[in-house]
Amino acid sequence: MSVFPHTQLLFSASLAVVTSGPHIQILDSRTGDLITTTADRQGADKEALLKSGPIRLAAVDRSGKHLVTSGDDKQLKLWEIDGLKLLNERELPKKPTSLAFTRDGQTILSSDKFGDIFSYELHPAPQTAEQKKASLASHDNPSGGKLILGHTSFLTAFLLSFDEKFIITADRDEHIRVSWYPQGYTIENYCLGHEKFVSAVHIPEFSPAELVSGGGDPMLKIWDWMTGKVKREIPILHAVEPFIKVKPARRTPRRFEDGGGEENGDDDAKKKGRKGKARAKSASASLPADPSEEGGEAEASESGDAVLALRHIESLKPGVDESRHLIFSAVGATALFSCAYSDDAVHAFDFEKPVIDFTVSSDGLIWVCLDGQWGVDSADGTPVMVRVVRLSGDKLVEVSGNDVPPLLSSLNSKCLLPTTPAELKALDLFLPLSALPKNNDVEHDPMDREGFDNPGVSKKELGRLKSKKAVAAKVQSRPAGEGGRGARGAQYEESQVRARRCWCR
Repeated sequence: MSVFPHTQLLFSASLAVVTSGPHIQILDSRTGDLITTTADRQGADKEALLKSGPIRLAAVDRSGKHLVTSGDDKQLKLWEIDGLKLLNERELPKKPTSLAFTRDGQTILSSDKFGDIFSYELHPAPQTAEQKKASLASHDNPSGGKLILGHTSFLTAFLLSFDEKFIITADRDEHIRVSWYPQGYTIENYCLGHEKFVSAVHIPEFSPAELVSGGGDPMLKIWDWMTGKVKREIPILHAVEPFIKVKPARRTPRRFEDGGGEENGDDDAKKKGRKGKARAKSASASLPADPSEEGGEAEASESGDAVLALRHIESLKPGVDESRHLIFSAVGATALFSCAYSDDAVHAFDFEKPVIDFTVSSDGLIWVCLDGQWGVDSADGTPVMVRVVRLSGDKLVEVSGNDVPPLLSSLNSKCLLPTTPAELKALDLFLPLSALPKNNDVEHDPMDREGFDNPGVSKKELGRLKSKKAVAAKVQSRPAGEGGRGARGAQYEESQVRARRCWCR
């Protein structure tokens, strides 16, 4: 029997919140007792849950009272954790890429694939009139969200500084930006130096002036984020690559699906009508959760090259580990990785199943969510979806014997919810492997100078590239040590780029 994997595990006070497909389950983190779940909803409530599809993002506020979730339906749902009561539901303008609460729990921040971050009040006021478009927004906001800032690229991650005076954002085009919060239009600095997408950022509690970033590059970078200077790098590719077992699914570039290039050769795909678009969408709308299900045909290239894409970076909280360690995971990798903050040695703990996500609890235990059914027949017994490790010296070791928390047993037994192979495939657990890297085919890469003569590259894309390069050149030419008000020239350039983009659309 197929079951949903646990895609996210969150701890708050004495409770554990776990998301599994479209469902939410609340457990007592000490005893493992199941307190409430959406899986037992009936009637219209059940129908609405299933219609929303799998939960992609979730966040819990510091008080442990509220949970916010979102999925493919672009609905921002606010839940009261006590009883899992749905308090309100708002439509987002585009699919979100990350969610977070502010420290006081009264504001929800959401980044999206169009490069914008909006803020939403915890309890929205009734709208009496249609909201005007934000002047720099790249799309309408149907729920009256307040625009904080915008990038000209797919936003992959963001976080607030501990004092919440700054917001740090990362995108698919190698940029890390430090902006004031909530006055996101004021750019304090850039952290430039990545050569591939940035997909994970983290500020350690033991070093709040430093930022750890990673993504598709073969190293972690540690920055002084107020000056934008790299302090050091930790090479990781040699340690991570052997454990990347999931290959990206083959995806056709969208411009060829829409008839943007001669190479397509499919007359049907060039049609502009609804039917033509529907055929193009259905051809690449979903990716197999396990490439082996498609007989290996879903791999990104003929060589089956592995793609490095970091998913999550954390550090152990002060008092748990005096030596200060970083913990990180990569999409499609079967191991969890650790390294001392002041050392370059990277250690791996192999679970032999792809790591979906991990969470560090207040007692220093590291809870790892796995795709326990990957590579095995669903009839091969009950899969193990969660395992717990801890740091011992410089390496990770599995918690065993009397040290195993009761919660672990519950997560691997009564919290497993039945599903179908079709619903499992729709989860797209490894979608970032295809969505984050730019087109692997250099011939069709709009960011490659030698590919500019390619008819598949539109004038719009060339214009965006020139604008991005102009912004980067402006920032790099700024005298060392300038920030805040001295960065307004770069801020003005970025706003002009966004204004041109809005005009083109």
